[in-house]
Amino acid sequence: MMHPLGHILDVDLTARSVATRSVDETVLRRVLLGRGLNSLTLLEGLDPAVGPLDAANPLLFTCGLLTGTPAPTAARVQVSARSPLTGLLGSSSVGGTVGPALRANGVQSLQVRGRADSPVYLLIGEGGAEVRDASHLWGLDAKESAAALAAELSGEGLSMFLIGPAGEHCLPLACIVTQRGHAAGRTGMGAVMGSKNLKAVVVRSARGAAASDVGATDPTADAAARDTARRYRDKIKTTPNYADKAAHGTSSAVTWVDGMGLLASYNYQSPRFAEAADIDGKNMERFIERRRSCHRCPVHCKAELRLTSGPYAGLEAERPDFDPIVSWGSKSGLVDPEAVIYLHHLCDLFGIDSVSAGNAVAFAMHLWVKGIITAEDTGGLELAWGDAAVMETLLRQMAAGEGFGALLGQGVREAARVIGRGAEQYAYHVKGLDLSAFDPRGASATGLGYAVAARGGDFTSIYARHEISLTPKEAAALYGEELAADRLSPVGKAAMVKRSMIVCAVLDAIGTCKIPALTLVNEFDLVQEADLVSAIAGLAVTPEELLEIGERIVDIERLFNCRLGAGAADDSLPSVFLDEPLTEGPAAGNTIDLPFMIRDFYTVMGWTEEGVPCAARLRELGLEELGLAESA
Repeated sequence: MMHPLGHILDVDLTARSVATRSVDETVLRRVLLGRGLNSLTLLEGLDPAVGPLDAANPLLFTCGLLTGTPAPTAARVQVSARSPLTGLLGSSSVGGTVGPALRANGVQSLQVRGRADSPVYLLIGEGGAEVRDASHLWGLDAKESAAALAAELSGEGLSMFLIGPAGEHCLPLACIVTQRGHAAGRTGMGAVMGSKNLKAVVVRSARGAAASDVGATDPTADAAARDTARRYRDKIKTTPNYADKAAHGTSSAVTWVDGMGLLASYNYQSPRFAEAADIDGKNMERFIERRRSCHRCPVHCKAELRLTSGPYAGLEAERPDFDPIVSWGSKSGLVDPEAVIYLHHLCDLFGIDSVSAGNAVAFAMHLWVKGIITAEDTGGLELAWGDAAVMETLLRQMAAGEGFGALLGQGVREAARVIGRGAEQYAYHVKGLDLSAFDPRGASATGLGYAVAARGGDFTSIYARHEISLTPKEAAALYGEELAADRLSPVGKAAMVKRSMIVCAVLDAIGTCKIPALTLVNEFDLVQEADLVSAIAGLAVTPEELLEIGERIVDIERLFNCRLGAGAADDSLPSVFLDEPLTEGPAAGNTIDLPFMIRDFYTVMGWTEEGVPCAARLRELGLEELGLAESA
């Protein structure tokens, strides 16, 4: 039996109206839900003339097919719109309790259009949804807003999406945060929310149950579904790295990545950081007050921290994950783990993407060292590596839209364009989105992934982990090349990145987390996911069918970006990674052979030499009516 789908909730903020409609079963079988539904909605419904901050740019919050069901780790919501940071596809996945709470209230997808004439918030509960005044919340940070809403609504079990001051100012680095340690972090979705004068989305727990209990008594969770869920949960818990991820989440990867000579340090000037162990998550264990997990996740990778001494004594904050630690730590030369925690906490309060904000500060410090900017540019600030006080000042300026920080808050691409004087060569981004924590000269599939990812210089929608986790024999069986297992070789990486992209698209469409599926189980075959979808959602699918759906989603996103003007020239990397070899670590002497991998990738994807999905492949995927015949 099909697990009951929620409805689509259409909100027009201009008219302050709310309507509901059913999920189209044809669309469900074509692209599933979550990221798949969002991407198809944008491709079919967004006029390329509509700008990211225009009222007509839809802001889409869509639960995965399994979100809120008994499926382990299924808590994700995909948030999508045209990105104010890149101008292309904006997309971010967020966990926590909001997705299960939406599903418990019968909402599968929340689609927000228009712009309110004054600040509002959206309240969703069993009685439906209503648009309410939020003038009293405007100007508050995320924590203050959540507390005010909790007091106003006198309710336990409220789940929230919120923006802080950065979103109100439509900062391109603004993100959407939950009331508790999760964020739809990258590509500026908080700016889109702010442009609509939407301060928050608040979801009441259905039937008086806490969001974390949603689905616990689901009548469709029959014996077969429960057995499938149990087997997946057991599989996760018996993986070799389970204990580490359960204890530290991704935060303990810092020293491991440093040891491989991949750790972006001093704005990618070095792949090693002498103080890596100081900022590693294992060195934050002493601050842990409580461990947490998302809905029905056995990993419990989140942790609440409390600092008890020093300049940040009394601070209660969430433990940052690997990428924010690197962005505020090694990339900027900051060696104090408490300062890293504090700066990440400020990002949560202000509603700023912690990864991009840290990268922007590292970029500015690099310009300072190179003499490209001076105190005249920075308003008197001296941007020495690792100066936590200066980093805090820049972050606060970003949130307020003031000073030199306001320019950095536009993202490294735009900041470099405004500064000029050669600043562009130190702005490390793809399509406007700055790169994550791996130096691509030591990880070829990661580098290819950065170049071709639909949302820009991204790892989490590519997740090419097999380049560091397979034996040559395993690589040959999966990708036809033993060298696919050699992270320094370009050979076999196109097939690996294709598989990784497709698998990630499916996980985002069904709403399950990538850390258990890809970091721990690490199979990339969608066998377990097909079992979960078939048993719990009642949608009988094979792994091969899921792979085809994933490829359909990837091609839809490619078509969307092409319609917005992106092409093969945008599938590139900053020249430093192509021309300047690493000088230390296990990958010393290596650059990345991107042109070879790009040509190979376009071929295995069935795209033209210009990077456009070809008509024949679109026909095979049932997407021929969405092709670019008029412009190809």
